[in-house]
Amino acid sequence: MSMSLAVLAVVFVILAVVFSISAMVSAVQLQVGATAGAVAGVAVFGILSAIFQLLVLYQWSRAINTNVTNTRDVFLNLKDHLEDPLRGEIGFFANRSEEFIVQTWPFWVYLVFYVIGLFTGVYAIVFNILAFIFLAVYLSFVFRSIGKLSDLKDKLYQYLEDKYGVRLTGRVFRVPRRSIALFIILGIITFAIYWLYLLVKLSSEINQYLSTDETLRREVEEALSRVS
Repeated sequence: MSMSLAVLAVVFVILAVVFSISAMVSAVQLQVGATAGAVAGVAVFGILSAIFQLLVLYQWSRAINTNVTNTRDVFLNLKDHLEDPLRGEIGFFANRSEEFIVQTWPFWVYLVFYVIGLFTGVYAIVFNILAFIFLAVYLSFVFRSIGKLSDLKDKLYQYLEDKYGVRLTGRVFRVPRRSIALFIILGIITFAIYWLYLLVKLSSEINQYLSTDETLRREVEEALSRVS
């Protein structure tokens, strides 16, 4: 995933806020031209920030859902080759892998409220709070998917080490577990600053997760070819 998209999304949000403050100051000073220009700046950078956030969050769900598919393929391959009691659990995961798919509908609702908030003046706070709530729902799907995938893979990799002596170079990077309620609270009281931090931080963490998982999946596949 591109970290530059996350950074640009944060930069555009900051610029939108700067123009918003400038618009309020100009309006108080009755500077019509400056106010109009600042409002235009808010709209431009606000829309740009929304677009880049969309791209980042789309990358999150696409990358994780692709990882779910790749993991399912590995588990099915293991199920076909390993003759032991764990085959039942491996098959159970493989057959229900769709439950680990990240649902994207909460993000689309979040995006709508976010864009509406850019043009509703004093009512923006209401739409921003609603946006954060649906963003939290979306993040809960992301956290749940990565957490459950990591749990299952840790269990599987430990089993392969204990049962077949497979030695892997490490473990899947675990994205820290975060409280959705705490995310909403911090997002509101910091006026979305925490969200901007998380946008960049979580992008980096997902990249680490995908990188380590790709390496370990390759090692598991190589080990599988030897034990079969």
